[in-house]
Amino acid sequence: MADPQNELKLSTFKLHEQAVRASVGGKQLALDALELGGEILVVLTWLGNSEKGLRKPEYVLPLSAIMHQKLSNDSDAKYKWTIGSPLPQSLFDGSASRQFRRQFGVRSGPALTLPLNPTRH
Repeated sequence: MADPQNELKLSTFKLHEQAVRASVGGKQLALDALELGGEILVVLTWLGNSEKGLRKPEYVLPLSAIMHQKLSNDSDAKYKWTIGSPLPQSLFDGSASRQFRRQFGVRSGPALTLPLNPTRH
């Protein structure tokens, strides 16, 4: 029997669905965020696999890399954070160059696989 003291512990994370308010291409959007290792990562794009019913974050934007405001600690609040300046649509549709993404602090998403939310496409 394995000793639980010696087992590798995975970082715990928390998914905050639709918890970040942002202006993208002139529209107000609600974005998902991952809380991982004390950092809040806004999910810009998800990679979904409908056959397996799974999704994983493709690109994330650390909230600390941009002007933002914490709105609420209340778990029932619709939004927990708001992003202060508009974000370019190209960060969300895959057309941004690697250099442009780097200017915003965008990076590849963490190696997490989550259930595919049936309300998403």
